[in-house]
Amino acid sequence: MLLFMSSMSSLSAQLYEDHIGNGNNVGVQVFHSDSISTEIGEYTLSGKELFPDLAAASRFLGQASLGHTWEDIEYVSEKGIEQWIDEQMKLPIPSTHIERVDSQWVYTFEKLVFPVNPGAENSDGFERDYMYINAFYEKVYTEDDALRQKVAFGLNQILVIKAEFNKASGWAEYYDNLYVNAFGNFRDILYKVSTHYTMGVYLSFRNNKKRDLGLNTFPDENYAREIMQLFSIGLWELNNDGTQKLDENGEPIPTYDIYDIQELSKVFTGFVIEPKEPGFHRRRREWSREMIFNEYWHDKTAKKMIDGSVLPAGRTTQEDLDDAIDILFNHPNVGPFIGKLMIQHMVKSNPTPAYVNRVATAFNNNGKGVRGDMGAVVKAVLMDPEARNCDWISDPSAGKLIQPVERITKLNKAFKVSTPSGRLWVWGRNRMYDMRSRVGQEFGLSPTVFNFFLPDYAEPDVVAQSGLVSPEFQIMNTNTSINYLNIVENTLKIRPYFNNPVLARQNHVT
Repeated sequence: MLLFMSSMSSLSAQLYEDHIGNGNNVGVQVFHSDSISTEIGEYTLSGKELFPDLAAASRFLGQASLGHTWEDIEYVSEKGIEQWIDEQMKLPIPSTHIERVDSQWVYTFEKLVFPVNPGAENSDGFERDYMYINAFYEKVYTEDDALRQKVAFGLNQILVIKAEFNKASGWAEYYDNLYVNAFGNFRDILYKVSTHYTMGVYLSFRNNKKRDLGLNTFPDENYAREIMQLFSIGLWELNNDGTQKLDENGEPIPTYDIYDIQELSKVFTGFVIEPKEPGFHRRRREWSREMIFNEYWHDKTAKKMIDGSVLPAGRTTQEDLDDAIDILFNHPNVGPFIGKLMIQHMVKSNPTPAYVNRVATAFNNNGKGVRGDMGAVVKAVLMDPEARNCDWISDPSAGKLIQPVERITKLNKAFKVSTPSGRLWVWGRNRMYDMRSRVGQEFGLSPTVFNFFLPDYAEPDVVAQSGLVSPEFQIMNTNTSINYLNIVENTLKIRPYFNNPVLARQNHVT
């Protein structure tokens, strides 16, 4: 194989020290014998389909997991990035978050010598919201499905809910909709979050009633607005590369208006929780259920959708919901909108339009005619040249600030944090909110539906002046920086978690 500069007007070339197979193929032409394909020659320079060295493997795992060990780095370096992704996507789910919460709940009463059966009426006051946080950290540190956990963590910051007091099981099952379907279809995710009771309470469309002037009731518009603005299509019409479409006056084109919100809100009427069953512990388990439909409360009038189609009058809630979800899911904005957000959560804050276009194309069609395949999207995000080729590392648009929760999980994962019981207990509700106030973030405790930080936030003094964004810097300041260092010091010198709930309660912070 011979290497020549792309400009052939001169035979002289400047020599410099570099590495073959690390993406340093800019401005280089590859010549090879007829027995070798052009792709193979280019792969040698770009590093594509070659095994990464230890540094490259660690960099990849930083994008694809919430933490990794030295053994993980060695494994990726030995097996290759693409094989690791394929293996991760085939792993069975070790446990769900709701299973972990139930296990912690029973364990709590055993340790507290307070015998009680799951679901019993007298147990209500003892299920704490911090149990779902325990479940999250236990899974991160003890289970091997690192990629699924990372994808779910990103999805959770797009399809946001806030944990409610004493409702750990409801929150855990909501999160499981994202976790279990992390490599599934986005249409299923959108449907499941739209029918989960916790979302119904959080965005106020549970018990949503049709318009009735006699009773002075009107459909709640909250969820209809947020499912469009934040969960699927965004505010502005987009090209497939994520750039805004412009009208004849050069102005961005809104994806919807107040009329569209009002029409869509009619779809989300009649959503209720099923009646209490004998022996059913209402406060504990109603939060972990899918809502059912009260047809009397559902608006039966015709509904005009954002694509111009009309849902006919007289249909059931289920029929209206299925068609409305399909219309949103098939909107051309969804691929670039969701794709860009996933890139920002996993790889870099400022992907180029070309990167977004490649990921959106994978969303639109996984190569087998399937739209919304999240497995294809995740692979496109992680295998893209902007994620893998080292010539991007020094580009001003490269990289992202690691979120506080991820900084903590990566630290503890690297040191293989564990306890004799196998349990990892946070310090109760006070500790949870203390974490959010100190470092700006705690898992599941987003202050609003807009997440802890906005995807288009730009630090004003430097980043914004460069035409870039820096989402995570919205919660980065002098206080959160110093507090994070203090947390790390306490983690290393004292303990990151407790061994059992008795210790947590004895520390007077539950």
